[in-house]
Amino acid sequence: MTAIAFTYDVGTPIGQVRFYAGDTDGTGLNRAGGDRTRTDAEVQFLLEQSDGDVRVAAGELLEGRAAEYAQAATSVTQGSMHEDLTQRARWCLAAAAVLRASSGRPLLQFTRSAVFSSETADGIPGTMDVW
Repeated sequence: MTAIAFTYDVGTPIGQVRFYAGDTDGTGLNRAGGDRTRTDAEVQFLLEQSDGDVRVAAGELLEGRAAEYAQAATSVTQGSMHEDLTQRARWCLAAAAVLRASSGRPLLQFTRSAVFSSETADGIPGTMDVW
């Protein structure tokens, strides 16, 4: 069985993807959901899918993280305490859009209006309320 690897060296493409995506915490490999740190093999896969473009690969990493956050999105109020995790996926998608724009490639799955408004694009709800 192959060991799970995590390296962070900004002199390498894997390290550059991690830098742009904020995926730099090696202790997060065993976390669940969107907070999970990606393995070197996962980052390498994203690099291969993006033809080696580190910013596009970082955007894809953030899109995957957004999907995981969306699956677990909750908003809980107990007394005066309120925790709203419904925005985390949007923040990841916004960061992914910036990375893709800086690479000259558009966001693949979502349009800006679909992510930031109540409009829909291609049947994708624009707010996290209905995900």
